[in-house]
Amino acid sequence: MLLGGFQIKHIPVLLDEAVGYLINYPKGTFIDCTFGQGGHSKEILKRIDKSSKLIAFDLDSEARKASRKVSNPNFKFIQDNFKNIGKYFKDNSVDGILIDCGVSSPQLDNLSRGFSFQGNAKLDMRFGESIERSCKEVVNTYSEKDLKRIFKDYGDEKYSSKIAKKIIIERDKTEIITTNQLVEIIASVKKIRKRIHPATQVFQALRMEVNDEMKNLQSCIEASKQILKQGGRLVVISFHSLEDKIVKSAFKYLDKAHEKNIPLTEDQLDVPEYKMSKIFTPKQEEINFNPRSRSSKLRVIEKL
Repeated sequence: MLLGGFQIKHIPVLLDEAVGYLINYPKGTFIDCTFGQGGHSKEILKRIDKSSKLIAFDLDSEARKASRKVSNPNFKFIQDNFKNIGKYFKDNSVDGILIDCGVSSPQLDNLSRGFSFQGNAKLDMRFGESIERSCKEVVNTYSEKDLKRIFKDYGDEKYSSKIAKKIIIERDKTEIITTNQLVEIIASVKKIRKRIHPATQVFQALRMEVNDEMKNLQSCIEASKQILKQGGRLVVISFHSLEDKIVKSAFKYLDKAHEKNIPLTEDQLDVPEYKMSKIFTPKQEEINFNPRSRSSKLRVIEKL
């Protein structure tokens, strides 16, 4: 895609680390839960055995278009939400699962999608056509209390209360339907200019709410527990503290039980154990080359 005469290219985050830890053994079945522009998938295909399979998921139609450029007989693309991966695989049948919680650059930079505050467009922010609720509906129908909550929880927005109140006042005058309208409201509250755009955190929070990103991540991780084989690995790249918290919480008890040799209770004897790695973060060289990677964290969980 071209924007302002320049080609927009998505740069996969923590590429070498993610793929390197994903592939415990090069033969088997692997899943890329968030294909995006295919950066991770293409690297996975380079490193796995020719008899192995890679299945990629993404809800976005642009991702489907990008997937057609992958010419490999062992690659398959499924246009579906990654929360549904459990519907496509039997228990204990997958060798590696990668979840990249980031949004691809073409999605963010495509002004017509309503993700960006850099131009004027309809307030949309949906990852796929199957998502019924748009950003416009959230902004114009949510209560002041709920708007404040998502701005604070998903955006770490210091002025969440004032921005929510201002939105209620302005939408009573006229419906808020464009990104410019919303940016003007936010800017009228956050008058002190900082390094990042004043609308950054609110737009992030709204995107996460529109697409149920936290709930979908939780569902995907729970499905991953079931379909991973013994020795299989789940690699998760998160960009938000709440995303990382979900990853930790999903595996926390059994991981600690394994490390400290805590005996499991009778009802837990048949529950698989997991070992979780330490956090990996991008090197400064990667951050300099790709500033969007600066908040990323990578965790690796192995099913024992």
